Amino acid sequence: MNRADSFIMIKLLEEAGLSRVNSPEEADVIILNTCNVKTPTEHKMINRARYLSEKAPLIAAGCMAKSQPERLRPFSRALVAPRAVNRIVDAVQMVLSGGTAEFLRDEYVDKAKPAQSEVSDVIGIVPIAEGCLGTCTYCITRLARGRLRSFPLDSVIRAVKELVGQGKVEIWLTAQDTGVYGWDMGTNLADLLGQISKIPGDFRVRVGMMTPDSALQILHELLRSYESDKVYDFFHLPVQSGSNRVLKIMGRKYTSEDFLNLVKEIRSWNPEATISTDVIVGFPTETEEDFQRTLEVIRLSEPDVVNISKFGARPKTPASKMEQLPERVKKERAKILMELVNEIKLKRNRRYLGEEVLAVVTEKGPKGFQGRTQNYKPVALKGKVDLGRPYIVKIEEVKGNYLVGKVVREVTWSQVRSSLQLRSVYQV
Repeated sequence: MNRADSFIMIKLLEEAGLSRVNSPEEADVIILNTCNVKTPTEHKMINRARYLSEKAPLIAAGCMAKSQPERLRPFSRALVAPRAVNRIVDAVQMVLSGGTAEFLRDEYVDKAKPAQSEVSDVIGIVPIAEGCLGTCTYCITRLARGRLRSFPLDSVIRAVKELVGQGKVEIWLTAQDTGVYGWDMGTNLADLLGQISKIPGDFRVRVGMMTPDSALQILHELLRSYESDKVYDFFHLPVQSGSNRVLKIMGRKYTSEDFLNLVKEIRSWNPEATISTDVIVGFPTETEEDFQRTLEVIRLSEPDVVNISKFGARPKTPASKMEQLPERVKKERAKILMELVNEIKLKRNRRYLGEEVLAVVTEKGPKGFQGRTQNYKPVALKGKVDLGRPYIVKIEEVKGNYLVGKVVREVTWSQVRSSLQLRSVYQV
């Protein structure tokens, strides 16, 4: 979402006649688009703001500008909230003329319409909504992004079409909770995916995070929409804790049993579907029994990806006023959970050893090319490949976080579609 916001601001500034430079030293004004979802990130933002403010007048945009403006004012000439990115040109002009400005009130911005942000030559981002319907007691992001505001379906479709027309083969649909998309305007995520699947072209969609409770309410429609070969079989469903007592204190709107049933339904639909989840370790009042329940839920659900966070109190949230656990307890529990997670990830990936899979090349890094399978497994590729093309790859090695494969042959997109329609999704 932050990348998409940055792209919106860049486009607006370019349309106003300003241009980007290559270093802070060359700039007449600097814009720092901030995040403060976690404490370490907040510290990085402060350090970066301090450093950049010494190079040129600084404008602080993004979540931290809205939720913690007092932390950024000492370094900034202007503040721009996430829902006021359309005022970035005004902010720059005021700063360049020697003034100051704060645009912190929420304004309506259709972020799907102008965004179409690029991650790489073949990956693009489309925001589908901003804000959420949650009441999580630990989350500072909802103070910055506010309540749910879905972007018009027509705008999202238009953005995807433009990205596909530009040669993008992977589209990230992003929101604070994609599962509640459209609830404020009489539609839902499944309807949106159905419309996107009708767009001509060779591409796939990765659906961003959805809370378990929102996913459960549209699950059967959602799974039907995921039948499309244009939607990755990838579900990011943050469980956060396996303890129902802790989940209630967190303000989450589901139980651990709900999460397990959700995973069971998805894996019954497709045993190879990738499940990604998030866990917060050491939430205030978490007992050893609570933690053991979290371990049990992870053992039972066997997620392919687990993002582990040691709880860090965010200011202005109810959880920051609760009694905090010692850091040594959080650290020890995070270590135990990580060991379990590593075992599970390796176990699930070992099933692919020696198999041939379909992979579309989506990224090029310093160590080579990477592809994605239909269930969004990352594959480090050996052999000559081109970005945006599908290949048959033989998996020769597995790691916990990715597969390693040798390219066997290139295939056409029509062959990809044919194999997926036969539900030979991963093995060919």
